[in-house]
Amino acid sequence: MILNLQGLPDELKDGLSELESQRHFRVDGKGIPVKVEKTSENIIEVSLENNQGTIKYHDKVHFFRALGLFLQSAEKQSSFKIEEEPQFTTIGAMFDCSRNAVLKPGTVKSFMRYMALMGFNMMMLYTEDTYTIESDPYFGYMRGRYTDSELKEIDDYGNSFGIEVIPCIQTLAHLSSYLRWPHTSCIQDTSDVLLVRNKETYDFIEKMIAASTHPFRTDRIHIGMDEAHGLGRGNFLDQIGKEDRFTLMTEHLEKVKEITDKLRLKPMVWSDMYFRVWSESNAYYDLDIQVPKEVLQDIPEGVQLVYWDYYNESEDFYRNFIRMHADFGSKPVFAGGIWTWHGPTIHHEKTFITTNAALNACKKEGVKEVFATLWGDDGAESNYYYGLLGLQLFAEHGYSNEVDQEKLKNRFEFCTGGRYEAFLTIGKMDMHPAADWHKLIPDSPTKYLLWQDPLLGLFDKQIQNLDFNKHYQTIYQELKPYLEKESTWGTLYEFSATLCSILSVKSEIGLKLVERYSNNMKDELAETSEIELQLLHDAVDKLRNLHRSQWMAYNKPFGWEILDIRYGGLLARIDTTQQRIGDYLSGRSERIDELEVERLYYEPGLKKGVGKEVKYTRIASPNVF
Repeated sequence: MILNLQGLPDELKDGLSELESQRHFRVDGKGIPVKVEKTSENIIEVSLENNQGTIKYHDKVHFFRALGLFLQSAEKQSSFKIEEEPQFTTIGAMFDCSRNAVLKPGTVKSFMRYMALMGFNMMMLYTEDTYTIESDPYFGYMRGRYTDSELKEIDDYGNSFGIEVIPCIQTLAHLSSYLRWPHTSCIQDTSDVLLVRNKETYDFIEKMIAASTHPFRTDRIHIGMDEAHGLGRGNFLDQIGKEDRFTLMTEHLEKVKEITDKLRLKPMVWSDMYFRVWSESNAYYDLDIQVPKEVLQDIPEGVQLVYWDYYNESEDFYRNFIRMHADFGSKPVFAGGIWTWHGPTIHHEKTFITTNAALNACKKEGVKEVFATLWGDDGAESNYYYGLLGLQLFAEHGYSNEVDQEKLKNRFEFCTGGRYEAFLTIGKMDMHPAADWHKLIPDSPTKYLLWQDPLLGLFDKQIQNLDFNKHYQTIYQELKPYLEKESTWGTLYEFSATLCSILSVKSEIGLKLVERYSNNMKDELAETSEIELQLLHDAVDKLRNLHRSQWMAYNKPFGWEILDIRYGGLLARIDTTQQRIGDYLSGRSERIDELEVERLYYEPGLKKGVGKEVKYTRIASPNVF
């Protein structure tokens, strides 16, 4: 499609040229005349009538969403008028670049192009130690840290679309990757928490804040401070003694605020520690928490609280918790979750339920800043591009009071080139009929069934008689049609289909081994070893190669070695399983000890669901790593 954009401001031209090749349109004086108008009203309006078009927008990024709406509609209609009202002043996305997968700058730019068409105006890259402090070569050493020039390039690129790039770091906990180095002992409280009331700690924090903000034009920074469970309980306890955690949190935040004031920055922090310290069970989502009114005034002025919640499914819960945050003096920033951190796939159902409840509550409670988080817990096994559908959901909430599912589908397919049904199917892997995905942390069978040992079968009892083989076969068949068509996202579909084909065998192969061994079915045991386990070995190796190709295309190479170790370990254990069976069948071993042990439930007493475990080290073996 060719557009003749009339009255186009210069500030939009760089971003526009970046989108031309992605959306296969071009700007030319011979195209459809489209008048571009910046308006003082907080609206988006696009129309086409009598081969004359208009695009009205308020903020820079609104133009790019409006452009997408125009192109999408003009492909199918000769006349239309669309109006939208932005629901939030900030709608953003945060990408975890600290759990081994550090997105390449080119990948970040790719996401920015999709985000611009969707209408996002903010991005965070969550970097615990994956940015550069010139005076400390161990900070982010061998972790794929970003250079100053890379971050500046990302910031400039975002600015071309009106996307504010905000540094998102940690200044209290979640620093174990850096605190592993011996020279950091003087600033350690515990293995992942900094030592408060320590001058060297605050000298170090100032270096972190200065380094992380230097490449960016924004004056905003997210300084973290969530989940500091070990605060005051390690070296601090030994050196000073036991002190109230709320006092320590507030005191620490005041000291860090002095640093951000000095550097003329506007900080925000995750809010959970200010709730946990008043909960009898140290819980964040505790509606019975009573924060004493006299301490509400102790939070330093000028610090925004970020309420993060990826778990609750009730709109009323979110509304109540937003009001509890407001007691601290202002409406919070809200951070929701796109479930990319539960293993090698994504959980769209949990993403949709929580996002719809949360963002409906935010609109009703007057929250004006929201962002989606894409975490990579336990090695970043999933691909963040799976999260594009969740991002589209956030975007549609951002520009309408209620989300229209058909519009969501059409917008997603236009903005990304992905197939809506294919992405939804990929998100079904953890949704076995027996699984419980409505509890705060849903069941995670895909992860534990991929990595569990075929001989030890720690989860075999948990999934016995539940037809997990059939579950993954069904998803494979649903994905199969998308493998036969050329697609922008063919590599994602292929990886997911290959994973399903593996789990359609591996999910229950441990149960089969125990049954055939216990019943002295030696011919069948030989068949399982020589045919099924060999096919499984080859399929796992294929999956490893597919996964590696994706990783190297989208992420810096650092961190892949962890997944190489996991895949390599699984391949070695399949090989050992074959060898153990061979020794038994040939008479070199009298028995297979691993198959003699009675299988126990991984979660004894579980009354609903199939259980969860998201830590590889707890899945692969009960023995010491």
